Amino acid sequence: MVFWRNRSEKKVEAPVAVEAETPPPITAVAAATETATNVVTLVTSRLADRLADVAGSAGRDDGKEPKVAKEATAKAVVAKEPSQIKPAEQPHFFGQKRAVAKIRAALGAGRGEHLLIMGEPGTGRLELAEALGTEIERAPSVDWIYVVDPFAPSRAKGFELPPGEGPRFRRDVRIAIDKARAAFGRYLKSEEHRISLDLLEEDMRYRSERAVEPIRRRAEAQNIAVVKSLDGYVLAPMHEGRVVRSDVFRALPEALKRNVEAKITVLEDELQTIVARLPDADFEASEKHDALVRQAAVRAVRPGLAAVRHAYADGLSIGLALDAIEDVFVAEAVRHAGADAFSPVIFLDSEDIYLTDPTVPSRVVVARETSAKDLLGEISRDAHGLPVLLPGHLMRAGSGIVIVEAWRLAADPGAWLALSAAMRNKQIVPVTSHGVGIKVDPVPFAATVVLVSDAQSWSKLEAIEPGIRRHFPHIAKLVDTVPLAELSEEEFSRGAARLAQDHGLRPINTAVAPVIYKDAVRRGGGRVSLAGIQLLHLLQEADAVAADRSASQIRVEDLNEALSRRADGDTP
Repeated sequence: MVFWRNRSEKKVEAPVAVEAETPPPITAVAAATETATNVVTLVTSRLADRLADVAGSAGRDDGKEPKVAKEATAKAVVAKEPSQIKPAEQPHFFGQKRAVAKIRAALGAGRGEHLLIMGEPGTGRLELAEALGTEIERAPSVDWIYVVDPFAPSRAKGFELPPGEGPRFRRDVRIAIDKARAAFGRYLKSEEHRISLDLLEEDMRYRSERAVEPIRRRAEAQNIAVVKSLDGYVLAPMHEGRVVRSDVFRALPEALKRNVEAKITVLEDELQTIVARLPDADFEASEKHDALVRQAAVRAVRPGLAAVRHAYADGLSIGLALDAIEDVFVAEAVRHAGADAFSPVIFLDSEDIYLTDPTVPSRVVVARETSAKDLLGEISRDAHGLPVLLPGHLMRAGSGIVIVEAWRLAADPGAWLALSAAMRNKQIVPVTSHGVGIKVDPVPFAATVVLVSDAQSWSKLEAIEPGIRRHFPHIAKLVDTVPLAELSEEEFSRGAARLAQDHGLRPINTAVAPVIYKDAVRRGGGRVSLAGIQLLHLLQEADAVAADRSASQIRVEDLNEALSRRADGDTP
């Protein structure tokens, strides 16, 4: 909307009639502004608002907004929206096409073919390994459970289960064991079990009396009584079917006393021979008692384990595991038969389940801690003193990928030697903590190790183990810079936009593309620098500047401010 006034008539201001429906183009208004001083131009937003008001008043009859007003408003809104760089479809590893191809080929080669990624810090080595590792699909590895050997408590046997079945199997077995324990306790208190014990005790007493009966009869024929006491059997002189008191016996003639004592001595020797055989009978009775308890334990645990066995596919390993679990339960039941309740130690594991999920074919584990026990796992004890297995990174990964930074291993030679042994033997043997004398069967090592290293860290590892190279049949090298011909401004800027997106920064305005590309070429000495960490820091600083200015995008002025601060030393 345009207004004018005549300079000669300063006191009289008369507006010129303007057609509201057909406003002049903005360019024409701008040109008029340059040539005439008596022209006032309304800003675009106000012009759009005025057009909307006029159009609204013109179209009140039918209640609909005129098409011309809609189009004008839409064009004004579109004009406000600045364009932004479209992020690349892949994560930030632009410029590393050769290395990416080698990494993908190595990760897809199969288990046991470990990979070494060489490159200087800041080239995105770790991020690249993680991103490409998630793309690889592998069949999940089998699950493993450890059952404590009841006859050798210092050893835990390993049993293989189908992929993903470990957690469900343990849960089902624990439920079955809890039910069996309750059933076993009820049986020990039952009338049936009490009667069985009474019969066993009566049989024991009968067998003991039957063994002593022959000597008892011969002793009574000689007026000598065989009396059972708490400490065993006692022989005493007898008269008319009653035991003679000691004072009466001492008053007898000496000849008669010597005769009775001689008879008692002979009978005592025979009686001792018979009593010496009684422990065999006691042992046999104890065996029968244990057999009763064992029978009760089997009756209590077998139905539940049979249901678990039926719930899983036929497999030798599952059957062997259930047999071992039954043996553990029965052995512990016999051992704690006198207790009201007992908790048999069945599994050697922890609540931190490391087994793979069958819905996730591969798993990427980044080893932030790299001691031997962090890599291999540790056998320790929980707060109740029970043995537990704390799985390490290699177990957690299953058949997936374990990413390890070489500088961490170089700082701990023992950790590298533990990892090297696992790769060489293709087995994982957990570390046993101090004071825990339990050994476990080794678990097959199914994961792929991706070692991220620079030249210095690699040299340190070679000093620890000169033959380290044989562990890594695949090597991918990341470059620091590339020629301008291999990485265009458009590709670089799209990669930068993806980097900003992945780190939660604002979108990058299209006008920023030549600025960040020129800065990368400057840092690369005439080539394009691929130091992603430096680019990220620059974008983060520019994003902070844009936030202070309430901008929705990272603009050229924001980036220039960030570069200016870096030049002044305000930022690293």
